[in-house]
Amino acid sequence: MSYTSYPQRSTWLEFLRFPPGYGPWTYRAIPEPLISSELARLASAHVINSKTTMTGCVSLQPSPDPDDRSQDRFVVLDWDGWSFSAVFDGHGGEEAVDYVVQELPSLIHAALTKALANAGTAPLAPSAVSTILQSSIQAVDDTLTDGVKHLFPDEATLAALTDEQIKSIINGPTNPNNLTILRCMRGTTALVSLVDPKKENLWVASLGDCQAGFSVLKTSNGAWDATILSVNHSGRNPAEVARIRKEHPNESECIKFDRILGAIAVTRGDRIKHKHIYSHNHLAIGDHIFKLPVSYTTRVFMNCVPGFSVSSKLEHFLPHNKSPPYLSALADIKHVALQPSTTSTSESFLILCSDGLIDLYEHTNSTLEEILTQWVHMLGERMDRRGAKVGGEADKENAALVLLRHALMGGGVDNPDRLAQMLTVEIPCRWMDDTTALVQTLDYARGAHL
Repeated sequence: MSYTSYPQRSTWLEFLRFPPGYGPWTYRAIPEPLISSELARLASAHVINSKTTMTGCVSLQPSPDPDDRSQDRFVVLDWDGWSFSAVFDGHGGEEAVDYVVQELPSLIHAALTKALANAGTAPLAPSAVSTILQSSIQAVDDTLTDGVKHLFPDEATLAALTDEQIKSIINGPTNPNNLTILRCMRGTTALVSLVDPKKENLWVASLGDCQAGFSVLKTSNGAWDATILSVNHSGRNPAEVARIRKEHPNESECIKFDRILGAIAVTRGDRIKHKHIYSHNHLAIGDHIFKLPVSYTTRVFMNCVPGFSVSSKLEHFLPHNKSPPYLSALADIKHVALQPSTTSTSESFLILCSDGLIDLYEHTNSTLEEILTQWVHMLGERMDRRGAKVGGEADKENAALVLLRHALMGGGVDNPDRLAQMLTVEIPCRWMDDTTALVQTLDYARGAHL
């Protein structure tokens, strides 16, 4: 869509809290209904239907700069009635997240298929499925580690090689070793959900700062009940900070500025206005700069072409990398036993999103619980109004797109001009984080739709 035919206006984007001295910037005042259509196009909004679920999907990064293209990914699959969904928030580059999207779903599917075959007619214990999810995520990260260790088994091997020898081993556009190293230099969070065919069990595996919320209609009073199923593995989570400090008791700067070594804020694994090497997670797949001895960074990763996004930052935290690993790929698993009444009328839905969706509410100072309550109230009301409808327009509505628009408004009054600002503002850098959301209704074929 060409914006040039629409009037230009100026905005300071005050709601994004840019520092003093930034702006104003030009944007295009695109009216309705065109600006709503543009949001759906830019977010690749679509709905994925299966026999028992309907999943609304959106993924948005409005910056037109190819270097700013989104590193978020998502997957929605149906495995003979097992509903698999996942959101991945890549950082530092696309190599790790693309590898995880390629490998993790098939790894989980294979392990689940084997477990079901071994169980025969007996149902799988919920703990067995939890173990499959956790071990599969860890196995993908271990495979990345093994790739580096296959080339350079230990620090003694590195010490025996010159920089030129290392470069010849890892570099070159057609050299498969190059991709092996790049995958370890990049990283991604992971948020995975799995629902069994009878819709009696829901599992959510979380690694990093993506978020999952589950809502169910309580038939006793007609109110919607919401539960956060993910764990925020970041330097803003006191439990995560305590865990890292306990594992590295003599290192006062293992957590600095809410970030691992002052550099990465995902412990298992700011809204980005400028390029950073990493995100805020303390749990992540990849990011082996925080998992291997520092010599692997100085001798291997820093000799790799292409390199890190901002290599000048390495000198700030490498001296503090004393006792890796600082990051883990051990996901937290939550299991929810779904009551039969939960899905008999499709009065439940699951929300999976990257942290970019939450960041859009940052200026409101709302807690995650307050944001989830807003979402559940809004989507629950829509479900109530459509409870008697099956098919028709209800099928065509994308609940994830509804959430995305609400977030772009910061939870406030819907304003098409603000939407035009967020989508068309001309800024020489990213003005919002990659943002992905999935909203999945359970047993969609038998009941109401969002």
